[in-house]
Amino acid sequence: MLATSVITVRMDDQLKKQFEEIVNDLGLNMTTAITAFAKTVVRQERIPFEMSVKKDSFYSPANMAALRESIEQDRRGEVITFNSIEELEVAAATKTFEQIKKEQEQDAR
Repeated sequence: MLATSVITVRMDDQLKKQFEEIVNDLGLNMTTAITAFAKTVVRQERIPFEMSVKKDSFYSPANMAALRESIEQDRRGEVITFNSIEELEVAAATKTFEQIKKEQEQDAR
């Protein structure tokens, strides 16, 4: 039999409770889940998930620039809308942006 070691992990009580509920739902206990994590780290020689300091990709500089550009396009009247995905697909297959914009402007009058 292999020798075993005891480790102590400190974590927030709420996090522990949530973690324990999830691993229990998976039919595991916390020891088995943490052991599985450790074995995966050893086998893959890396943390088995991406770790990043990014807060939320929605607020990334590239996405914020794209959102600002979309707002400006709307202000300039360069945005067209569709009532359904089917309408969009038909228009995209058969018409140019300028044709669609002209039709929508005529419909608005």
